[in-house]
Amino acid sequence: MKVRRFLVFLTALVTVGAYAWVRQAVQGDAATDLHTIGAGGVVWGLYVVGDGFFASAALAMLAVACVMRVRRLRDMESVTRMALPLGIAGLLASLGCVMADLGRPMATMVNLPLVGRPHSPFFGTFTVVVGASLLATVVHLALASRPGWAERAHTAKRWWWLWRRLACGWKATASAKRRRERVDFWLSLALLPLLLGGFVILGIVFGVRAGRPAWQGAFAVVTFVVSGGAAGCSLLLLAAHASRRASVLLARALAVFTGLTVLLVVSGEILALRTPYLSVHRYARALLDGPWSRLFWTELGLLFLAGMVSLAMAWQKKVSIVLAAATALLSCAAVFLERFLVLVAWQTHGLGLPWPAGAYHPTSIEWSVLVGVTAAAMLVFLFLAKVCRAETGDAPAPASPAPTGRLLRSLVTAACLILGLAAAASGLALSAGFASAPFLDPILPGSPLVFLAGLFVMGLAAVAYELIPEREVRSGAKT
Repeated sequence: MKVRRFLVFLTALVTVGAYAWVRQAVQGDAATDLHTIGAGGVVWGLYVVGDGFFASAALAMLAVACVMRVRRLRDMESVTRMALPLGIAGLLASLGCVMADLGRPMATMVNLPLVGRPHSPFFGTFTVVVGASLLATVVHLALASRPGWAERAHTAKRWWWLWRRLACGWKATASAKRRRERVDFWLSLALLPLLLGGFVILGIVFGVRAGRPAWQGAFAVVTFVVSGGAAGCSLLLLAAHASRRASVLLARALAVFTGLTVLLVVSGEILALRTPYLSVHRYARALLDGPWSRLFWTELGLLFLAGMVSLAMAWQKKVSIVLAAATALLSCAAVFLERFLVLVAWQTHGLGLPWPAGAYHPTSIEWSVLVGVTAAAMLVFLFLAKVCRAETGDAPAPASPAPTGRLLRSLVTAACLILGLAAAASGLALSAGFASAPFLDPILPGSPLVFLAGLFVMGLAAVAYELIPEREVRSGAKT
């Protein structure tokens, strides 16, 4: 009954957010507090802050899961199982925030895939951060869920045919288990550079600003990555609090990330006060004792509390649901404030131009849309966690070995990798303006889609390797 009430509550929040988005679509940006930079406002507000928060937390959780799979930490399997649906929900939430920020979202969805260029911030966020990372994570989660779906097909009284089709012929044979372990390892290893690249792209989008020296932009990118790790670890700690070993390791990691975030934020302010650049100095003063000082000191206080609580949990080697929830709330609120100040305060007080200082106060429409996106992400996570839960035992094994050999599987896997790499390289080169003048559109409309499709085909190599079976090894025989 409590779960149903919670689901109804989340659905109500999604409905409120959808209504607010419709009002914004009808009234335009007049329903928000977004204005022109230099005329007392900002052009990137609450929606873009939400995009940076959700995307960075999702990439951090997925990166943690990939590291655990690469290191083959079986004790952390509960964390990896939670990280995948959490990452998918976070990436979808970031996409929803971007769509809410765009004045003409449908025009963007049509024109960006046709004539997008790599130097545009939307190219990297839509292709690498959201597109490729989301598709690869969905493939990873679907393959990891096949054993659980096969078990449901044998035990469920209803919808058994659906679980059987989703399992795609999974049999708990020795060869199938070996392929499952290999795909987990290599797919996680291949996802790591993609996730780190997406992290760097987001850090550049949020950290590099006009009028800011190069060293401070690099400093902001590092702070963005580290604080994203703090938010991701806090959410994983809340999701995996039932596993004692996993919770202790995550609590230690969270203490490290929050401590580094505090150190980087404080060091950045000290360096900003000592720089000769007027725009940087004005931005630092706005955070320390200006109109944004309350949010800045609140951010530091929340980070300090989250770090102390996580350190205490790691020291006592005991994590409760209450402490995990409190730590997640403190960390996520602090990281959200950090994103807000880095993005918004720089537009109001950090530009290196002789413009008056501005202000930004999100309206109820903006808050309603953001809350609705958050609630929708929670519903997606609950749905995926319910549908893609791990199996409790092995489904019955077949009596005879599979008829297909290793040669076909190797050829199809290699073909997917080669074709995908060629398509991705071609799409990236054409999108960058290869064989066309810098001021012209790509000679091939849809080049970004070719790049994204190439990455997706490379991800299908894991599907081919796992779904195409090999002959079962018999005693005294070789594969």
